[in-house]
Amino acid sequence: MQRRTAAIYAALLLLLAAGSYATIGAVEAPVITITNPEYSYVSGDQATLNNKVYTVSAVTSDFAELEWIDASIVKTETWEADDKIKIGESDFLIGPLPPVDSMTSKFVLTEVRPIGDVDTVTVNSETYVIIQTDSNTSSEPSLLLKEDYLTDKYGPATQIELSIGDIIEYDSKPTLIADISDQTITVSWSSPKTNTLAISEGDIIDSNGISYVAHFENYMLHLSSDVDDYERQSSVIEKFYERINGLWGISILGSLASILLLSMAYLSSRY
Repeated sequence: MQRRTAAIYAALLLLLAAGSYATIGAVEAPVITITNPEYSYVSGDQATLNNKVYTVSAVTSDFAELEWIDASIVKTETWEADDKIKIGESDFLIGPLPPVDSMTSKFVLTEVRPIGDVDTVTVNSETYVIIQTDSNTSSEPSLLLKEDYLTDKYGPATQIELSIGDIIEYDSKPTLIADISDQTITVSWSSPKTNTLAISEGDIIDSNGISYVAHFENYMLHLSSDVDDYERQSSVIEKFYERINGLWGISILGSLASILLLSMAYLSSRY
């Protein structure tokens, strides 16, 4: 009698579990739908947010990345006399700077020509290159002024005269001569910075005083100002999955309870 009763209860539990499982498979999960969004973007589009133009660099099923280039960033550097700088492929030496009372703020860059692997000697503050005119090492070498040696080897040194407002290709970037004093030269160049904006499903984006909610569909980013409707739909979906989780609980617990009930009912008695 007890086994029969246990079997009936087990069958009821299995029926309840099966019904819950069948319900889970039969119902269709609700999805968020946005009609007439203000903006829709795919990868490669441009989006204007808070008066900044972004490029949509990537869009997935639930994530987007936007990039904005800030071109207003300017970097500066200070040069002094006798500093060595690189212009194009050549090194240049910064010449004497204009005196304080100079009417024209100009300076000269002089090309630095490599002297190479030669022997030199300094005589009366002048540098000379030692020229061995004969292969015979015992013969008397001649001395050639360093500047004359470099001119013979490379030709005259290139000189560039610059003043405030001039632009040169310094270190592979266009560089402005911003200021010249008797001690330093200030140069500046544009250094754009790329800023990234990451957007996920349901994020709120504020632009020019208006709030937009982000939604993704078919690898497209939609921005809608109807935030209340989006939140209402999100609440419906959340409650739906709470009920689904409850049905899963009934299905699993019902199955386990029926097995446990039958196992206990059909245990062999010692008496």
